[in-house]
Amino acid sequence: MWAAEWNEVVFTDESRICLQHHDGRIRVWRHRGERMLNSCVMHRHTGPAPGIMVWGGIGYHSRNHLIRIAGTLNSQRPISEVLEPVVLPYLQGLATAKFQEDNARPHVARIVQRFFVNHQIELLPLPARSPDLSPIENMWSMVAQRLTQITPIAATPDQL
Repeated sequence: MWAAEWNEVVFTDESRICLQHHDGRIRVWRHRGERMLNSCVMHRHTGPAPGIMVWGGIGYHSRNHLIRIAGTLNSQRPISEVLEPVVLPYLQGLATAKFQEDNARPHVARIVQRFFVNHQIELLPLPARSPDLSPIENMWSMVAQRLTQITPIAATPDQL
């Protein structure tokens, strides 16, 4: 692909944004035999951290608004919740576009691939297991960093 053609690519991805902004590990200094003392133990929720799943797309001169996705994506939901209402109008607003997404199961499902063919959307394939090639991964890092700077901190998924 020539350098000028990269201007036509729309990079897309989903990401989970969590309420907690740390890695979950809390470190304490303790002496031998103090392992289970209350002052050395931090009780915390061990299930999935509360948060939201969002989808976004960026291009050289464009971006779309983040779309909140409730629950888990199956093969039909990307079409009804993202591709038809958001991606089609977004791509139609661009002179030329190549659509890029990762190889997650909902994206490679036959029904989704048929949607792209039926709507004549040109896909830019992404090699398997290589998400860091997509610039949108950098956007997710920037979103996460910005969320840590917001005060007061979001207390619920809706506040994110």
